[in-house]
Amino acid sequence: MSDRAIREAARLHVEPEYPAAARQFRVSGEIVCDLTVGLDGKIENVAIVKGNPLLNAAVVAALKKWTFVPFSVDGRPTKVKSTLTFAFKL
Repeated sequence: MSDRAIREAARLHVEPEYPAAARQFRVSGEIVCDLTVGLDGKIENVAIVKGNPLLNAAVVAALKKWTFVPFSVDGRPTKVKSTLTFAFKL
């Protein structure tokens, strides 16, 4: 599922907060993560693929708050795997 499609499918999504330490050190950039949405519409797993460690925890914390209407294929509940990118800019 594309970045845009998964964002649009979210019933509730929370944007990550810019960590204070990252602001202090003027760290910016993109965090790319793989995620799995479970049968209940909640995020089951988040794996950071690329990004600065000072920003990673903010993305994981935000994604754990996301919820989705459960996905289905042919009327059966299904898990969905996707990749999302978050941009941090000062």
